[in-house]
Amino acid sequence: MKIEQIKKKIQYGDFNILQKLINAPTVAAARMRFFRGDEDAIKAMAKIQDNREELIKNYREKNN
Repeated sequence: MKIEQIKKKIQYGDFNILQKLINAPTVAAARMRFFRGDEDAIKAMAKIQDNREELIKNYREKNN
């Protein structure tokens, strides 16, 4: 997934999770690492989005 695709899918709370995944000292630091093109931050954000979509899909399948 390209960074532009990832940017379009960012939702509220994604940077909070990113902060914890990459051990950034603050949410702002995590955000800046992502927007500056840090490879780890980009990969982690893509993983956050993929996992969110999979979680929603699985939850809806089990509860419908």
